[in-house]
Amino acid sequence: MMNQTIFDTSLIFSKKGIQHVILSPGSRNAPLTISFARNPDIKTYNIVDERSAGFIALGIAQKLKQSVVLCCTSGTSLLNYAPAIAEAFYQRIPLIVLSADRPSEWHGQRDGQTIHQFGSLSNFVRGTYQLPIPDNIDSEWEYIRLINEAINRSVDTNSGPVHINVPFREPFYPTKDQQLEFSKDIKIIKRESLITTLDFASLKRHWANAKRVLIVAGQMPSDALLSDSLISLSEKAVIVADVISNITGNKIIRHQDHFLANSDNELVDSLKPDLLITLGKSVISKNLKLFLRKNQPKTHWHVEQTDGSPDTYQSLTHLLSCSPKEFLKLAIDNIADLPKIEESFNNSWFGLEAKIADALATTLNKVSFCEYSAFNFVLKSLPSQIDLHLANSMPVRYANLLPQPNQFVEIFANRGTSGIDGTNGTAVGNALVSEKPTYLLTGDLSFFYDRNAFFHGYSLEKLKIIIFNNQGGGIFRLIGGPSSLPELEQHFETRHSHTAKYTAAEYEMEYFTADDLKSTEESMSLLNKSKGAVILEIFTNPEKNSEVFKQVKAAIAAQISA
Repeated sequence: MMNQTIFDTSLIFSKKGIQHVILSPGSRNAPLTISFARNPDIKTYNIVDERSAGFIALGIAQKLKQSVVLCCTSGTSLLNYAPAIAEAFYQRIPLIVLSADRPSEWHGQRDGQTIHQFGSLSNFVRGTYQLPIPDNIDSEWEYIRLINEAINRSVDTNSGPVHINVPFREPFYPTKDQQLEFSKDIKIIKRESLITTLDFASLKRHWANAKRVLIVAGQMPSDALLSDSLISLSEKAVIVADVISNITGNKIIRHQDHFLANSDNELVDSLKPDLLITLGKSVISKNLKLFLRKNQPKTHWHVEQTDGSPDTYQSLTHLLSCSPKEFLKLAIDNIADLPKIEESFNNSWFGLEAKIADALATTLNKVSFCEYSAFNFVLKSLPSQIDLHLANSMPVRYANLLPQPNQFVEIFANRGTSGIDGTNGTAVGNALVSEKPTYLLTGDLSFFYDRNAFFHGYSLEKLKIIIFNNQGGGIFRLIGGPSSLPELEQHFETRHSHTAKYTAAEYEMEYFTADDLKSTEESMSLLNKSKGAVILEIFTNPEKNSEVFKQVKAAIAAQISA
């Protein structure tokens, strides 16, 4: 007979606002599956591959900015969540893992599907919880209390994933005549947020003495109010924003990765800030990180609610434990007391920004068809009001090197760990819950690696995938170390001849191809008009890609020194 407290499990989640649960099939987690499936307030999805399930949950949580539950059976199924959980940990996305387990007395006894599960994700979760088997009043109380505590922990000021390990003894299923109804008086422990007030007075005195203020925006969710607030400070600071910051406008620096690559030029001193303010999480631009580590400001404020001390630029002096919105509101409230930025500092940054924009436009209009020019065309061809997912390796880098996509495009990327392993799944999760079309720009290896993200029966009609197929890991041809090695093609690029044609057919997606500018233009037009799931595969030559990449870098270096 199925235990009533276990059957009530999903009720705790739904009463605490959880609406989406990704289930992977199994026997040991059957009590949890039954509980979630019979709860009318929860939307369940069944995804066989736990690794894909993890990234699909990540995509849903990213888009909705809500906690999402993952539920699996015992054994190695849990370990397949690890890549997505690591990504969620570093992006601070609240995924809640429920793993079914054997009772503790069977661990190490060579029983089937039994491994040491508790603590297996401990490096990548905000908390790990081992539930009791609820077979008496006290264990039932602890079972409910720990679930409440875990959910609260996932969404506290330092949010992120949590792991709840749930041991079960048989039977896992209700008996034939057992009537199961959710309890009406299940205990819910509410979490109340305390509003913190940042002491801006002392910060304002620091700011008043700074003539060269640089604000760097790292990865953040799209937020129009936050973006507008940041742009409001453009006369008080130079604002540098990676593409994944979702900060748009003509008053920001976007091409820093180009001109900071030439950091030995005489302009270095004119670019160095005396006050650095950082918002959000990671940045893509390696050249920006190297520049700021080498040319450290006197003062560095990092704005984030965290219990850590992230010091990306090795210059941190103040950790401001508040949200970027709260900080920016206080700055704007005090904007009259903040000095204007030093004119020469502002002109140095924006002078270089203008030079790069001109050099890029001129150079890319002249080069022969390649990945760089194809990516540039695709970004310009994207419609407004879409969700844009950028795969790791070259796609997210090209997007950061090229002009910003349409300002009404919301951008997502797995830059917590920057792996290629779950980009299809994350985009699929987004497409399952978004009202807007979901576009994924990806490389061939990322795409083929994660094809199990489509292995389910849910509609993907809003998903548009654009694959840049250069027959391998093209990035290794563009970086100094492996590009000159005899092992390049086999062990770094992993050259192949695969296409997405049969994947598209298997999952009933429209399929287009392109291998020059004309066919890319025609295919993008068809893709944008399509009402269903589409794959566009753009084929480029890896040797030509490398040649043009170097050509663009040389043209930009010449423009800077001119």
